[in-house]
Amino acid sequence: MSQALESSDPRQVGPYRIVGRLGAGGMGRVYLGRSPGGRAVAVKVIRPEMTDDPQFRQRFAREAAAARAISGAFTAAVVDADPYGDPPWLATVHVAGISLDDTIARHGPLPESSVVALGAGLSEALQAIHAAGLVHRDLKPSNVLLAPDGPKVIDFGIAISAGSSSLTRSGVVVGTPAFMSPEQLTGGRASAPSDVFALGGVLVFAATGGGPFGSGSLAGVAYRVVHDTADLSAVPAGLRPLLARCLDKDPALRPTVAELLAEFAHRIPPSQLPSPGTAYGEDTATLALGGGAWLPAPVAASVRRAEENGPHTRGPHTRGSYTETAAGTPTPTPPPRPTPPPTRRRALIALAGAGAVAAVGAGTYLLGRGNQDDPDKGADNDTLNDPSGVPSPGSPRWKYGTGGPVAPALLAAGGLVYAGSRDGTMYALDAETGKPRWAFGTGNGVYTCPAVAGGVAYFGSADYHLYAVDVKTGDQRWQFSAGGEVNSSPVVAGGVVYVGSDDGNLYAVDARSGDRKWTFAAQGRIRSSPVVAWNKVYVGSEDSRLHAVDVATGEPRWSFKTGGDVKSSPAVADRTVYVGSYDGNLYAVNCDTGELRWTFRTQAGVGSSPAVSGGVAYVGSDDGNLYAVDALAGTQKWKFTIGNVVYSSPTVLGDAVYVGSKNGNLYAVRTDTGRSIWTYPTGADIRSSPAAAAGTVYVGNDSGTVYAVKS
Repeated sequence: MSQALESSDPRQVGPYRIVGRLGAGGMGRVYLGRSPGGRAVAVKVIRPEMTDDPQFRQRFAREAAAARAISGAFTAAVVDADPYGDPPWLATVHVAGISLDDTIARHGPLPESSVVALGAGLSEALQAIHAAGLVHRDLKPSNVLLAPDGPKVIDFGIAISAGSSSLTRSGVVVGTPAFMSPEQLTGGRASAPSDVFALGGVLVFAATGGGPFGSGSLAGVAYRVVHDTADLSAVPAGLRPLLARCLDKDPALRPTVAELLAEFAHRIPPSQLPSPGTAYGEDTATLALGGGAWLPAPVAASVRRAEENGPHTRGPHTRGSYTETAAGTPTPTPPPRPTPPPTRRRALIALAGAGAVAAVGAGTYLLGRGNQDDPDKGADNDTLNDPSGVPSPGSPRWKYGTGGPVAPALLAAGGLVYAGSRDGTMYALDAETGKPRWAFGTGNGVYTCPAVAGGVAYFGSADYHLYAVDVKTGDQRWQFSAGGEVNSSPVVAGGVVYVGSDDGNLYAVDARSGDRKWTFAAQGRIRSSPVVAWNKVYVGSEDSRLHAVDVATGEPRWSFKTGGDVKSSPAVADRTVYVGSYDGNLYAVNCDTGELRWTFRTQAGVGSSPAVSGGVAYVGSDDGNLYAVDALAGTQKWKFTIGNVVYSSPTVLGDAVYVGSKNGNLYAVRTDTGRSIWTYPTGADIRSSPAAAAGTVYVGNDSGTVYAVKS
């Protein structure tokens, strides 16, 4: 699926008529094009700034010529290129399929057999790429499409010759840090083993729903890629040794793609390996490739829909690359009526009446699935259907009612949406349907966003505890007792959970055992969520300070004094920490020294946590505005006026930034101009920070409702 063109987009590139947007990458934007004969192609137009290097076009010409020599069942073939165009461009065969990242966001992790088959296909694709003398160097879930005839590796726009050092200007890192090899991140040469490292990360993602080095800021993830051991605890045991070899820090110790292909082929019958041109039966539960079933039934159905829909454009202002159309897209419904927060007992009864098995005290309610009765029967949980069946941006896909105001932040990961509630429960909802998978009850309100790593969700509660819960079953792994309410959203890095508490302490807790490793004492409550990067933990406190703490020992490195409470959670980018304060300022602070780089003044308190993307810091303010601030200079790029307090922290995805407000509206705003894309009213205050994945934005409000809205 593609997005509608905007006024700034080209209508013709070389011989190809441009009919839609497919996505964007580090080196350019990808468009859906049509050849004079009507053939669908994906056209990558290189960013103008990439051509400043006088040798760029010459190198690009060599790489484009080499890429055209790639042939394989699991690659999207290069069909045309013009390295000397203005700007340069490259065209590949358009693949009607679903990206791996969208698949996992919609359906959750793949079973082991599917991961093995995926590994075989991707290994063969890399073998074809390397045989042409190229290195892909940006293999990641969004560059892997699940197509009717098997997985396809796409986007050769940044591929380089095996003997080259870089296709881009000196100092420019091209790729995605979470799936880049350590040698790439430290300035070394990308080679075939770099692609093997990326393949290992992609397969971990497919098997678990998360990367092998956790999530968080790009700087934090990049640091863990270089220095930490990959977390494979949630990977099926049979795959761990092989994927651990792929993710070895030493390129020389990683297996070759030929060894990988042989290993994967050995693990499954030849009839089950993906192969091109094999038809699938309409009456089967799975999509048969090469005579065998390699995808779960829901994923197979999505692949079939993508193939049947074919390449065509969606309505204006939509985003996402190579994604499918969701069936039954909804039309707006009246805002839900506000309901008072129920008592703890009432919340448990409501869950039990909805088909749940209620446990006594803190515990899990595992909800019915499959052919059992609808677990949402009688609850405020609806899939909202649009009779026209045509997706429209800003329209709701589903809603789910909890027993109290929704926590200040949501998380969408591994096919689930996690939403805490004042009713004392952490809900895990199916990202596609909104139906609850499980609900974990605590002894007080859950105001935190979970951190998910290694198949475990970590979150805090106002009952003074940090919980570790299995993401598949909702069963408790362990609980950690703090000295106050745990209203700080935790972060996981290097096998350690870092979380703040109202007792003024920042805790480091062993992720496996729940044992305390160290404690750092601030002079005020910690409701800011910590961030880990560059051997330090950064966190705000109500002592008006931003603290930097040694990640290993908990010893203070530096603290930065502001004029108000720091409830805002910091963001880290380019060795700079960005954080808001209730003194009305957004601060940029040197990551290493704690020295001030710049201050941006708003007209009221900044409790909103900044989001940094593409050299811009986005942040809300109690003055009723969403600001876009140049991350380097600290100057305003634009201001979007909402007119009411912006408690919500913004979320950036593609060309849009999403944010909620006290006025009950969820806004989608263009990142480049600050102009409104769409507004969705929920009918109650939004304190929740949106989560965005697979063409959907998820947000909660004070009426206790979680919404899934088409992006």
